[in-house]
Amino acid sequence: MTRISARYLGKRLVVSYLTLLVIMTILFVLIRSMPGSIITNMITPEMEPAQIDRLREQWGLNEPLWRQYIEFMINYQTGDFGRSHIYKQSVWSVIVRRFPRTIILFGAGFVIAYTVGPLVGMYLGWWRGTFKDKSVFATGLTMYSMPAFWIAWLFIWLFKFELGWLKSTYMLDQFPNFEWTAVTAMTNILHHIALPLLSISFVGWVGAMLIMRPSMNNVTSQDYVFLAQAKGLSERTVMMKHAARNALIPVTTQAIVGLAFLIDGSVLIEQVFSWPGIGQLIVSAVFRQDYAVAQAAFFMLAVLIVAARLLTDIVYTYLDPRIKFGEES
Repeated sequence: MTRISARYLGKRLVVSYLTLLVIMTILFVLIRSMPGSIITNMITPEMEPAQIDRLREQWGLNEPLWRQYIEFMINYQTGDFGRSHIYKQSVWSVIVRRFPRTIILFGAGFVIAYTVGPLVGMYLGWWRGTFKDKSVFATGLTMYSMPAFWIAWLFIWLFKFELGWLKSTYMLDQFPNFEWTAVTAMTNILHHIALPLLSISFVGWVGAMLIMRPSMNNVTSQDYVFLAQAKGLSERTVMMKHAARNALIPVTTQAIVGLAFLIDGSVLIEQVFSWPGIGQLIVSAVFRQDYAVAQAAFFMLAVLIVAARLLTDIVYTYLDPRIKFGEES
């Protein structure tokens, strides 16, 4: 029997939709509060007032603000993000080309962080108070205190300039001296993604460990753990099947926060490594006053986080059978 009711799921979908409406409203206000406008870079000293007025009319800036807001909300809900005056194409085309690159990099970083982190936290919580626990925990805290962009520059210095092992810019070689095939393309991408992925994962796993460790520590004193041990089950079985599964519940909440921080960090990491993703696109769009692209990129990241938060509620019910969302007790 399902442990999440259709009524509760419907409520969560409505809340998620309203959240996105609020985010769209905030984006509309923030973008229009920034200096300049979409047409600022199009205006030249030689242009006459009539030409400027035609530009304003072409980009909908002559309309009252309330009408611009309504059109903006309708367009965004139908997937119409407008047109970029910098790229000379639809904003959707620009986003679609960049978004998978961010997903590849930060999706891989997220998987590594929330695979390594909970595993390390599980063992530290099980070994509570031991030398292993204290030493690994102290090392993790030290790593967690380091800014991701500083770690990125440190790795660039070490692995590119000192050792010459890895690439530090772009997703692929810009001027290759070899023929592109599926194998060479994959190898080249791995060569380029290694450093940014290492920079993300170096710090990212600690957040999950810091949540998993005390959670695992708490469940080891529960009756069902003692019962499993009394049955003669192996230590690994008790730790993995009985203790760790329940200890994972707080980590799923942290995963959403971690995802938000990873996405937020995409701006810095992608700038450091010139990774052609959404983060770099946002910075470029803001500096070039391509506000249509900037607000659409922010919105797509918000959709990703809201969808992940909704998915978390559903995952809860499978991690802990005691949770029954939206059902009568």
